[in-house]
Amino acid sequence: MRLMDSRDVDQAVAEMVRVLAPHQSEDWRRPAGTLDGNCWETAAHVAHDLLAYAGQLAARPDSAYLPADLVIRDDASRHDLLQTAAGAGWLLSSALAASDPSVRAWHWGPTDPSGFAALGVNDS
Repeated sequence: MRLMDSRDVDQAVAEMVRVLAPHQSEDWRRPAGTLDGNCWETAAHVAHDLLAYAGQLAARPDSAYLPADLVIRDDASRHDLLQTAAGAGWLLSSALAASDPSVRAWHWGPTDPSGFAALGVNDS
């Protein structure tokens, strides 16, 4: 079985952008299906998580999440929001590509790079 890696994150983020880009003229403040938040908040959450996973892998904390959060300005356009998510995905992909499989970083316990790749794919 092949472990997830940077290629999987790249593919998932590209697919997310491909699916969402044609809908940039729509109202992203409407509910996001059955999720608690709206579409804009959900996309911002994805960008936040992708960046957080990249930070965890780069810093390798062993007992907690880094005390940092990505904040997207409320006036950010849908295009800018997608670019931010894509950039955060690229940062995660880069951190994954640079990480030895033996690296561990905190995500509710020690997590290897393939675990962070899976988390990034799941969020995207």
